[in-house]
Amino acid sequence: MNTLSEALRDLMDRQKMTGVKLAEEIGLSATSVSQILTGKTRPRQVTLSRMMKVLCENAQDEQNLLSAYESLGGTTLPVSPVLDDEANAATEEARVRRFLEIKTKAVAFRNAVKNALDTIPVTYQPEFSKGPVITDFLIEQDGKRIALECRANVKRDLEKSLVSARIIRDELNCDQVLILVPETDEALSEACLKERGILGFELRDLSAELFLKGGND
Repeated sequence: MNTLSEALRDLMDRQKMTGVKLAEEIGLSATSVSQILTGKTRPRQVTLSRMMKVLCENAQDEQNLLSAYESLGGTTLPVSPVLDDEANAATEEARVRRFLEIKTKAVAFRNAVKNALDTIPVTYQPEFSKGPVITDFLIEQDGKRIALECRANVKRDLEKSLVSARIIRDELNCDQVLILVPETDEALSEACLKERGILGFELRDLSAELFLKGGND
């Protein structure tokens, strides 16, 4: 088994749901569900979306299942088949629409950050990269190098945002990484207290003083 298999089994146990019943609900054969639960295959995203609808009771359940699914990213597991029915087509369309909505919000927030930067006396480089590592904005001010990471919805995956910030800090030789969010996020603020050189800020707090101070050292 793998992390996803274990997460699925936990959710199924909580709802007292059998593999056969889950298969009926999500449009897969019982054999295909069994292969996912034993870690022999990984589900397609449309299948994962239907599993979340059936098994998850709250946002935390959904996040746990998403994290488990993403942990399979580097594996070579074959992808499970999916039945060609209207429900799957509708689920796939809904998934794509959610993706486009998230993408739209992310682009809009990044543009809002750029517009805010244009109003203060700092020089920045957008989409600064070094090899495979990239940050939304890089500011070099008063001998300090500060990366800005825009997160329109940091709640979606806080841990990934923190890991990304650590990589950017180390690989781009940054003194600090500022994770910018639209509004105060207590979980982010609390998590940053345990990090070296990683801070969470609201967009409205973006100012020249922030960079002159090196991000409130």
